[in-house]
Amino acid sequence: MDTPDLQPALERVQEYFAAFLSGDSEAYAAQWTYPACFFSQGRWLALSDAAACQASNDRYLAEARAGGMVSGRIQELSARPEGPRAAWVDGRFSREDAVGRTFGETRASYLVVQTAEGWRVAVCVVKD
Repeated sequence: MDTPDLQPALERVQEYFAAFLSGDSEAYAAQWTYPACFFSQGRWLALSDAAACQASNDRYLAEARAGGMVSGRIQELSARPEGPRAAWVDGRFSREDAVGRTFGETRASYLVVQTAEGWRVAVCVVKD
């Protein structure tokens, strides 16, 4: 089995996180391939297209901001191959308040796949 170059998969999740933090839901949705799946708080959410992804991200970001999140950082990021055109990217992300204090952490795994448009996130599993 050929092992893919995992750097593009890592970069996709870095761009995904940057778009999330900036509040740019259009750029966030551009990181995904559709249909896409998101698992969090014991529930699956199917995202049929970019508009559904943007709306979902807008809601999630609003909740995070209401909870005091102003910024965040990637604390850890690693990738492992899942065939020649797919990789799992595991991440640990901080939530930070207005003065830069870390007050929360999220762990998630992303199935990132190679598409005709490049590497895109297909599945996100948040580890609550």
